[in-house]
Amino acid sequence: MKFDDFDKRMRVYEQSIDQYIVPGMYIVARLDGRSFTKLTREICKFEALFDTRFRNLMVDTTKHIMNCGFKVLYGYTESDEISLLFSPDNSAFANKVRKINTILAGEASGYFSLALGKAVCFDCRVVPLPNIELVKDYFLWRQEDANRNALNSWYYWTLRKEGLSKK
Repeated sequence: MKFDDFDKRMRVYEQSIDQYIVPGMYIVARLDGRSFTKLTREICKFEALFDTRFRNLMVDTTKHIMNCGFKVLYGYTESDEISLLFSPDNSAFANKVRKINTILAGEASGYFSLALGKAVCFDCRVVPLPNIELVKDYFLWRQEDANRNALNSWYYWTLRKEGLSKK
């Protein structure tokens, strides 16, 4: 069998579950750090509540992945997550979900790991949104999540520093 025929026959299986975002949709990619609670508290012992070194790593990682081949309009980071808004006319990798997820997760993981000097991992999920109102709602939702988490963390660590137990 010729290689081209063999390649064509086998590639069908590799691509059998590929998904594509339809043209004209807004795409948000959300990356999330894997086991970052353990990383920040136990491994690196970043300062609770808000460590500027960790913040800078997240901001720099966001800047990096905003420039790795996709048409990104906006980047937002909070805690251990990053959200990127793609332009509706983004066509990198034909908006193939598998490519978006793997490239962004790999770029973020690699960049953050090299900057930190320790291996870390990000996952990525793609969120297709059909209109600008849902894009606004998405980022409002992430902002509200950040506010809630910041308040909870502030109270928790303030009370811990005053000598109260985890309970």
